[in-house]
Amino acid sequence: MNPVLVAAILLALIAFTTALGLVWRARTGRVRHIDAGTRQQTVNLPEVPIAGRATLLQFSTEVCAPCIPTRRVLGQIADTTDGVSHIDLDLTHRPDLAAQFNVLQTPTTLILDRAGVIRARIGGAPRPADVRAALHNILAA
Repeated sequence: MNPVLVAAILLALIAFTTALGLVWRARTGRVRHIDAGTRQQTVNLPEVPIAGRATLLQFSTEVCAPCIPTRRVLGQIADTTDGVSHIDLDLTHRPDLAAQFNVLQTPTTLILDRAGVIRARIGGAPRPADVRAALHNILAA
């Protein structure tokens, strides 16, 4: 096989995987708001008591390294924001919840309003400022 062709194929594969990695990194941890016009899903689980104004529902697993700092960040935000609670559900033994809420990575955080309706979703470790901004939008409504 031609060495120039092999080198070109390898460079193309490296460029492609680098581009995929950059796209994945840019999307991880970003808040995706759920529009009122789309089909809204309500969380109605006995292990998720809905707080007065909003709930930060974190899905984790036993072997998730970013879940620990995420738990700390979301807990601190809930502690410093009036009427907001944080709940961490372990999906290790509850794969049914992963399927029900389409959790493809951990941590995944759902931001619920006072009625338990999912208003925002974050895949990956969230940025505290983004979580606070999303909560501000939900609490102001």
